[in-house]
Amino acid sequence: MDFWIIIGVISVVGIVTDYLHKQSKLKVKAMKEEIELEKLKQENFIIETEKIRLELEQTRQKLSLDYSHDHSNGKQNK
Repeated sequence: MDFWIIIGVISVVGIVTDYLHKQSKLKVKAMKEEIELEKLKQENFIIETEKIRLELEQTRQKLSLDYSHDHSNGKQNK
């Protein structure tokens, strides 16, 4: 009878150990995916920031051209 108890305990320990090992692997995978998501968010932020910077620069250039065009027309009309 002691033999069957030992076999049962070993089986339960094996099942629990396997379960915990699988849970650890899933946690590691989830953490890796979370890190990858954060990297993508950071890259997206950098791209969006650069896009806004370029749009701002284009707007400044357009306003500068409009301002110089208006002043040159105003001087010619006087």
